[in-house]
Amino acid sequence: MKKYETTKPYDPAVLEKLHTVQLEILRDFRAVAEKYELPFFVLFGTAIGAVRHNGFIPWDDDIDIGMLRADFEKFLQVADKELGEKYFIMSPRTDKRCNASVVKLMKRGTKFVSAMSKNAKHEQCIFLDIFPFDNVAPTEKLRKRQLRVTTFLDRLLYLVGTPYPIIPLKGIAGEAAAAVCFLTHYALKILHISPQWLFKLFEDASEKYNGEETEYITGFGQPTALKKMFRKADMFPLVEVPFEDTTVPLLHNNDEELRKVYGDYMQIPPPDQQINHAPEILDFGEEDNTESI
Repeated sequence: MKKYETTKPYDPAVLEKLHTVQLEILRDFRAVAEKYELPFFVLFGTAIGAVRHNGFIPWDDDIDIGMLRADFEKFLQVADKELGEKYFIMSPRTDKRCNASVVKLMKRGTKFVSAMSKNAKHEQCIFLDIFPFDNVAPTEKLRKRQLRVTTFLDRLLYLVGTPYPIIPLKGIAGEAAAAVCFLTHYALKILHISPQWLFKLFEDASEKYNGEETEYITGFGQPTALKKMFRKADMFPLVEVPFEDTTVPLLHNNDEELRKVYGDYMQIPPPDQQINHAPEILDFGEEDNTESI
């Protein structure tokens, strides 16, 4: 079973420079979102950082953005026209080699390649994660089914690209899960299952209830999607808060949602729980780039 380092420390100067580039991406994204009146909100570690640190969590190395599905689709329609000289969208929709369900806005001319993704065939650059939020099924039974289907398809999509995912199990159970993943990867290859086909199935399952009036929305593709679902009536109006040298929008009920998922998120976790994506290759596209950490 392959092991990945998820708490690897950065050189402080390198991380500061990475944060500067990510803030640049955020500002450019925001300019387009505001031009077309497309609301967005920060999520997960970015939301915790905004509240607890008025900026990035000190060891964090990405920015997570959420959008309602309709606004997300409108952004994708204008992204190339508005940002194409400097950025591009990475997803299975835009690159047949991509095997990730999370859509990324990537900065051209840079590189950000982690140990876990180094065998991926698609281009990997410094990025902004964008999560579309879809309606959750109206009943508990249907919600669980929707979660099972979307999580299963997300995992198959990932396994198309690698036989070595992160497995949160140890001992015999971990070894058995690793063997299943390894065999699944090569079975998908033999059957010529494409990332685009799996991603289309994943999106269809995620959007299944978007034509209905439902109470909750979430970003699918993760086992905790139901734990992280939001009550739509409590999300707006968004609240603007300081973030580094700018501001970011939070959900109106941000504290309630963060506590539901993370508990007492204002407490700093111990070093062995300070998760990041520290890359093996990091290139800022300049003469003084850093190629490894």
